[in-house]
Amino acid sequence: MNRSRKPLFISLLVLIVVLVLSACGAANEKESAAPSASEEASASPASEAASTPSADQAEESNTSSATRIYKDALGREVEIPVQPKRVVALWTVGEILALGDKPVGSTANLLRFYSAEDQANIEIVGEGVAGDYEKVLSLEPDLIIMYELATPEELEKFSKIAPTVTTEFFGDPYESLRAVADIMNKKDQAERWINDYKVRVEEARKKTEALQLQEQTALVIQFALKNVYMYKSDTFPTVFDAYGLKVTDKQLELESKPDFKNESLSLEILPEFEADHLFVFINDDESKQVFEDMQKESVWKNLSAVKKGQMYEISHRIAIKDVTTLDWALDEVYALLTKSK
Repeated sequence: MNRSRKPLFISLLVLIVVLVLSACGAANEKESAAPSASEEASASPASEAASTPSADQAEESNTSSATRIYKDALGREVEIPVQPKRVVALWTVGEILALGDKPVGSTANLLRFYSAEDQANIEIVGEGVAGDYEKVLSLEPDLIIMYELATPEELEKFSKIAPTVTTEFFGDPYESLRAVADIMNKKDQAERWINDYKVRVEEARKKTEALQLQEQTALVIQFALKNVYMYKSDTFPTVFDAYGLKVTDKQLELESKPDFKNESLSLEILPEFEADHLFVFINDDESKQVFEDMQKESVWKNLSAVKKGQMYEISHRIAIKDVTTLDWALDEVYALLTKSK
């Protein structure tokens, strides 16, 4: 019996000795690590502050991690960051730029309309509007914005990466900006942009007052896929709203139909849309050749706008109607209207 307990007693004794020695070593270590009085007195307040988060830092951290519920263009209620920091824009690039921000990523198809300066530091995440899933994933966004035409499958797919919301497809420019400003928590900036732009419009109208543009008509046509198209006049607010040019009677007649979206035009019927000013934008290289060939035809040469020297070729950017483009187009259209005046 005593013999059987001896190994256990020895083991316990050894364990106690080890614990005592460890405790002594830890005490010595703690004592040597403790600063002296002089060292403690000379400790920098800055270093103490650096180790303790400030109230501002704590508030910023709380804001960046806070979320809220946003109801998007499709009526979906989505939990999004209160202050998005890394947004992938698969739509509404211009609105984000107008708010003084840049998305971390967008598509080549959307970015092609903007200047090199606007595009700087924005990663390309695909060619089309939808973007490439893996490229979007690699940017680690905290929010993704798509248009309301996105399919349920696309929305579900991208929602696995980050909260994904939709905005209106070519809606009213001001309301589109306000919607994005709501998403980005920048409502004040949106209202300032709108007010500043309205001031610019008034200035442009005063500078062109002598041209009496409000008494004249305009037609905007697109050369695309070797065809000619006319779109609803509200696609071009700079021409028909900012500068106040009137829509032709023939176009008004077509636009009165509830299902009107666009109209394919042949050279022969262009005279029916006779306008004082003709704006042309070309979508692709093949269509540019169609435009050049059409200008050689007598029907084209006899159009009122052509005879008056008031036919203008403008960038196809004018068709996208976001607020950043409105700002750009205000100057572009002014330059064209006053070029020979």
